[in-house]
Amino acid sequence: MTDAEIAPNPTNRRRFDAVLGGVGQALIATGVLMLLFVAYQLWGTGLSEQRAQSDLKRTFSTQLPAVPTYGSPVTRISSEQIGLNKIVVAGVDYKALQKGPGLFDGSPLPGQLGNVAIAGHRTSYGAPFGRINELGVGDSIVLTRGTSTYTYEVYKEPFVVDPSKVEVVKTLDNTIAELTLVTCHPKWTSKNRLIVKAKLESSVTPQPATVYSPSVVNVAAVLDSGWFHDSSALPGAIILAIVLALLVIVAKRFLARGQRAQIVYPVTVLVFLPVLFVFFGYLTRLMPVNM
Repeated sequence: MTDAEIAPNPTNRRRFDAVLGGVGQALIATGVLMLLFVAYQLWGTGLSEQRAQSDLKRTFSTQLPAVPTYGSPVTRISSEQIGLNKIVVAGVDYKALQKGPGLFDGSPLPGQLGNVAIAGHRTSYGAPFGRINELGVGDSIVLTRGTSTYTYEVYKEPFVVDPSKVEVVKTLDNTIAELTLVTCHPKWTSKNRLIVKAKLESSVTPQPATVYSPSVVNVAAVLDSGWFHDSSALPGAIILAIVLALLVIVAKRFLARGQRAQIVYPVTVLVFLPVLFVFFGYLTRLMPVNM
């Protein structure tokens, strides 16, 4: 056997190197995109929530309607122990929770008999409920509505339930006034729900319930809504993913044809980043509602 027969084929070697290089580039690109998506979840969605909260605070007045309408401000929720201070809106679907914590369908209003159930994000959109796991027995949660302020006292340690346990947000005893906070658990997953329970302080006489009851929200569906719950976002996510891939391919073609990198890269980035931002928005809609 000659040396030429023993030596590796240069063509095959080049192909192998090209494939290996492509795989490496793909892995690096995937890692960068994942980091950017995490950054979007932590800060990008937070900016959106801040704008919504600013608008809600401007419209939050002492003359709130007796029965809230979907998406409108209901109450201010605050707790010094965990640095919580947000406007709660009516509704708990993904659109409502992008603005802030949301009041569940069938819940009474603050200070009324029954279970005031409120859901909130734990990691994205400002993470209003990101620290409710730190609340302990005796801690206070304050709900302000109009000129009235109601203080609820946590009466049991935070606990975890399966998403199917919808009874935690329902009124099981209409002779007491209590508050329930709901968020996903553990962080960054939708496996379970973290629950905090509190009762209206005994010095306050609760009022009869005025129930928020929209016709479009299914409590069980919201609590159990996990990944890909909003299937309407899937086509948009797929289309934008294709657009992003095409942008990369076109940029590589221009570079291969000898176009100056100083021009190709800036132009590609200027187009790529806005599309990527919108793409991340569609991906977020595929995530659990109150993650």
